[in-house]
Amino acid sequence: MKLCRLSGVKFHAMSLVALALIANTASAQNNWNVASGNFGVGSNWDVGAVPGVIDEAFINNGGVATLSSGDFRMESLSVASASATTGTFNMTGGAIRASTYRFGESGTTTSSISGGSLLADSALFVGPNNGSGIGTLNISGSSTRVQSNDDFGVGRQGNGIVNQSGGEARAPFLFIGKYGTGVWNHSGGLLRQTGGDLEIGDGGNPSQTGNIGPRNGSMNITGGVVHVGGNFAIGNRSGTGTVNISGGALAVTGSDGGGSNIYVGRGMDWGTPGAGGPVEMRVTGGNAIIVGAGDFLMNPTQIASSSTLVAEITGTAHTTIRVAGNADITNGKLKVDLTGYNPVSGNSWTLLTAGADISAAVTTIDNMVAAGGFDQLAHAVPNTPGTLMGTFASTDFSLAPLTSGLSWNVSYANNSVTLSVTGTAIPTFTADFNKDGKVDGLDLTKWKSDYGVNANSDANGDLKSDGADFLAWQRQFGSGVPASPIVAAVPEPSSVILFAGAMVSLIARRRRSA
Repeated sequence: MKLCRLSGVKFHAMSLVALALIANTASAQNNWNVASGNFGVGSNWDVGAVPGVIDEAFINNGGVATLSSGDFRMESLSVASASATTGTFNMTGGAIRASTYRFGESGTTTSSISGGSLLADSALFVGPNNGSGIGTLNISGSSTRVQSNDDFGVGRQGNGIVNQSGGEARAPFLFIGKYGTGVWNHSGGLLRQTGGDLEIGDGGNPSQTGNIGPRNGSMNITGGVVHVGGNFAIGNRSGTGTVNISGGALAVTGSDGGGSNIYVGRGMDWGTPGAGGPVEMRVTGGNAIIVGAGDFLMNPTQIASSSTLVAEITGTAHTTIRVAGNADITNGKLKVDLTGYNPVSGNSWTLLTAGADISAAVTTIDNMVAAGGFDQLAHAVPNTPGTLMGTFASTDFSLAPLTSGLSWNVSYANNSVTLSVTGTAIPTFTADFNKDGKVDGLDLTKWKSDYGVNANSDANGDLKSDGADFLAWQRQFGSGVPASPIVAAVPEPSSVILFAGAMVSLIARRRRSA
């Protein structure tokens, strides 16, 4: 028994010694100390060795550290972490693992991951976690993998930007703009959000109002695939959020039961209507895929100051938002924008469908993921087919002018929102200088007052009112022929006589006024 006690005491004493040794060597700081070099060369670090498992590594000297091969593990890696510092971490291959990564905590960095594997056991912050810096992280390459096992935060404080054009980024919890400003530009590769929600413009809960910042998040999807394991929440709490989609695929299909919803204004944890910022989802053209296994909800709690779905029409095709569940648009606004397209009567676009069969779209997305060489996505069982609920609270066509005689129409039938153009176009004439719909003597009177003075009677687009514009008026007089540019036209004798008479009258009037 005595031996046992002695052994126990001896073991306990040895354990204390071991713990003391670990404590004395824990969290050692290791600083990058050259202008440019190989991350894996010990002499490039101020302790003379590459950061190890207990080390906190810093790149704050304005230098560039490049990791191209090897396998490294450390406690943390911080780039531009101190105020007014800069630094760059570029990874083209190899593997690195740390508990936490911070890019631009209080300084400024643009770092790149174009190959290899970067793993965070705890968190990865682009832009400050608690500071006021600016962090930019570029993710590219066909086989690159950037993963956090917990938070992936972009712009928790300060400014954070992620530009992903390839590879795979993965995390269970992803926020873009919490108290600061966060931006995610997605043009290629796969973003796989595996657990909670993807939050764009979170803003924090009521107990976090003391955290100063713009609370602004935005996501721009032009290519690649974004797969959401939970909810896709624009304006998750009180933040301002904007999502622009013009290409690629957004698949909110990863969660069963109460998840896989698309929120355009969620307002979680808040109870005061209007306490949040404005939120917007813009869909441009017809080259994207947008599907959800749950619902499409526009400001259901009315916390966001406004909730807007923007349909940017670029041609005869437009991407339809398809959700298996309900689509509640009662608290939302529809805004239509025209870019390089002049709609004609009979054009129509389905903007949103509830209770949709999304299986074909999901198969297309799976094929895109397989073609990129990524692991298969996990999709939830879609909700029981839902319905379209309500109509838009308001519509805005101020950025979508139509030819005279045409008008916009929004219909809510067959569980879909359909935008269409109706009516008969009324021809317009470039020589209708007073814009009353016809070409007559009043337009000649206006041309006389504008001649040589301004471009208000400009029929041929040369930014001046001159004799060529008079000839256009003469040809279109009495309604004439629909407008066409007039350049270096040779007048007929009758036109010359009429023009000369007009000019004599004009000159005489101006001499009298002089």
